[in-house]
Amino acid sequence: MRIATHSRSTLRTATVSVIAGTALLAPAAAALASSPSPERPAAVRHAAAAAKATKATKIDIGAGVVITVKDGGHPYYNGKLLKPGQTVNDGIYVHLSADGKRLYSKTQGGGTPYTIWDVKTGKMLGTQKTSPTAKVKAALSAKPSATSVKAWQELRVSGKATGIKAGSKVNLQQKQHGTWKVLPAGATVNKSGAYSMRVKLGLKGKNDLRVASGATLSPVFHVTVR
Repeated sequence: MRIATHSRSTLRTATVSVIAGTALLAPAAAALASSPSPERPAAVRHAAAAAKATKATKIDIGAGVVITVKDGGHPYYNGKLLKPGQTVNDGIYVHLSADGKRLYSKTQGGGTPYTIWDVKTGKMLGTQKTSPTAKVKAALSAKPSATSVKAWQELRVSGKATGIKAGSKVNLQQKQHGTWKVLPAGATVNKSGAYSMRVKLGLKGKNDLRVASGATLSPVFHVTVR
């Protein structure tokens, strides 16, 4: 009887040991299952980033010339980086816009002189006949809101400034006895090149008027004061 009892005790001890061992292994297995996958080594990450960064866009401007754009917006001509606003003219004309977003090119013997390219995508946006760096001649337009008003009745004179910097002042001038006089009416050219000013006239009859910004003058226009 003692031998049988010892066997049953040994069996119970072995069973408890197995159950306890399973309980200890379960949290470890759960922890292993929930742990994140190991991060890629730094060298691998850097190599992948470098490969992505070196992917270049090719812009074929013709005459066997290719502009290489690296890192999504850095164009190179003959292996040299083009800076925003830079122009290269060595028989092949290349100009990068001041904002760095558009590339202008012109090859010898081409049809329309200047081709426009989107730097980021390398797509052609169109063509233009004038040089992107050509200076625009300053000019002013002027138009009154009414051509006939009562004395001191308010009207507006509006127009467009071309080749004149935003923030520049424009003033109204009136011809008096053969001489142009500056009136106390003026405005500032906005970012779109437009301006608008309030005007009151008291000189009865046909008034000869114009708008001036420095030496730039608008065509003469007329307002009759009744």
